[in-house]
Amino acid sequence: MRSIDGAPGPECPVYVSVILPAYNEAENIEGIYAQVIDVFGRQDYSFEILFVDDGSTDDTWPRIQALAEVDPRVRAMRHRRNSGKASALANGFAFARGEIMLTSDADMQYEPEDMVRLVRKIEEGYDIVSAYKVVRRDSLERRLPSKFFNYFIRKTTGIQMHDMNAGLKAFRYEAAEDLIRYGYGELHRFFIVLAYRMGYTVAEVPVESLPRPNGQSKYGFERYARGAFDYLTVVFLSGYKDRPLHLLGGIGLSVMAIGAALFAYLGFEAAVLGHTLSGRPLLSIAVMCGIAGVQIFAVGLIAEMINNLERGNASRAKISRVVGIDRRNSTGPVPSEVRVERRKRTKLEPVDPLIVAAREAATEPVAEPVAQLTVEPGDSAEVAAN
Repeated sequence: MRSIDGAPGPECPVYVSVILPAYNEAENIEGIYAQVIDVFGRQDYSFEILFVDDGSTDDTWPRIQALAEVDPRVRAMRHRRNSGKASALANGFAFARGEIMLTSDADMQYEPEDMVRLVRKIEEGYDIVSAYKVVRRDSLERRLPSKFFNYFIRKTTGIQMHDMNAGLKAFRYEAAEDLIRYGYGELHRFFIVLAYRMGYTVAEVPVESLPRPNGQSKYGFERYARGAFDYLTVVFLSGYKDRPLHLLGGIGLSVMAIGAALFAYLGFEAAVLGHTLSGRPLLSIAVMCGIAGVQIFAVGLIAEMINNLERGNASRAKISRVVGIDRRNSTGPVPSEVRVERRKRTKLEPVDPLIVAAREAATEPVAEPVAQLTVEPGDSAEVAAN
């Protein structure tokens, strides 16, 4: 298995991975490192720090490298260019070794103790825990769009959480692994929505945000504009990914119904009222609705066929835990995408002495009987050899 910057591969798991995406945060790298080391160094479990430099153009990467050279708990990766926070988190999830993955921005706007509080909330049995910034020290131009965004998500998804977009979150390994495929665009804002639609449990912990000590915020209004399009992506992926015909087919049938109603109306006018149909714009609209409806419906059918070809054993991926289920035949085809081998499983040996004795007897080679040949004095050498 491939390693990052010489660090041990994923076969050496830790309990908590602190994933820190950073873009032009050179002034904060040493500070966030010191905070994480201080708070997690006092815990009774293992941890690692995984920096993800998202194509910084300042001294962020050299400072991360300097920390990794003196502390083996620090691991790092760097993007060739700025690819966005979603990509940074997805790559962090893919290479992190923790059973619990904690994500935080590298701008030091969270209390270090709050990171541990999120880990404890995960230990209560939740799959994803998000920070809820009860007290925010951001500018008004950031607070207002964030409030609207969270209100809109609550009303349209039914997830009753106050802050979907907090940078401080904790993920159980299984939930983080299922979110890797959504590491593009601004989909990190909707990780909670996507995970919730997949059946994972979510919770939040109230925290107080801190003023940014150094640097400037990287968020702008254009990110909220891009987020609006990503929300449509989330609605489709989380609601209709496995049944695209339900969405496209419904739209296609609705458009065809409008066209049929217009044709019926025009037919009534021509047959009963004697109106001529030539040059009527309504006729063109009816024809366009019929053609568009058929095309949309056909796209839905094609999407269903493609989805059926790629589905394979997708239903097995929805299984969380099993009790008393024989899963000997649960190994499906190897997926086409690259997957990271995380840890080596230790095979459990039976502890019953009767089982152990039976296994040893079955594997012990059985000696075949050898005929005894007695060579008397005076016998020939040929007889002795035989």
